[in-house]
Amino acid sequence: MTGRGWARCSRIALHALLAVALLFTTSLAGAEPQREARFIWNTSKTQLFVDVSFRDVIDGDIRKKLQRGLPTTIVFTGTVFQAGSSSALSTTAQTCKITWHVWDEVYLVEITRPGGTRSRSALTVDRVILYCAEAQRLLVATSTQVALGTSVYMNAKVLVNPVSEEILQKIKRWVSRPTGTGTAAPGDALFSTFTGLFLQRFGDAERELKFTTKSVVPIVPKPPPKKAAKE
Repeated sequence: MTGRGWARCSRIALHALLAVALLFTTSLAGAEPQREARFIWNTSKTQLFVDVSFRDVIDGDIRKKLQRGLPTTIVFTGTVFQAGSSSALSTTAQTCKITWHVWDEVYLVEITRPGGTRSRSALTVDRVILYCAEAQRLLVATSTQVALGTSVYMNAKVLVNPVSEEILQKIKRWVSRPTGTGTAAPGDALFSTFTGLFLQRFGDAERELKFTTKSVVPIVPKPPPKKAAKE
């Protein structure tokens, strides 16, 4: 084969390899698309909250178990990063324990998150999913951890019925700390311990969901209009 023939074959092989690489990259990117999430500061700009849905963790089997009244626990953990960085800024968590009360014919939902634990009742599975498969105004950081105007994203993991009760108890203690924030900055003595906890494998669970949110600059709410002074 002439040198020109070898060069032509090399170009064809290179183009084929590039096409395969592009196909593989596209496939990976499509496997776990980044999720929409709403990051918003409180009016005093001291605490950062997130609204994010993970209802897709409830598949047909989990829904049937809820309908049959079987005890279910859903654990959400999130680690916040600055856009373009792999160094964690803060962590947060929410656990949701669901039990069916036969005599009252109602679901009792116990939600533990930064700030403490609260109990709610739900008459339907859809209401349970609303409470437990979404994070609404969940505290994720403070202004000492995330500077105003910083673009952030969150890596999240959701587990349904994790086996490790020890991990659940650690998370509950974490979000119920005396600070009442449930988050930690890199200077916190427990930060590396619990960041590792949230990122590690929790052990077997009936269902596991991982996702990353899109990088956004958190919303800064407008202050309420000042009342006109009386003359």
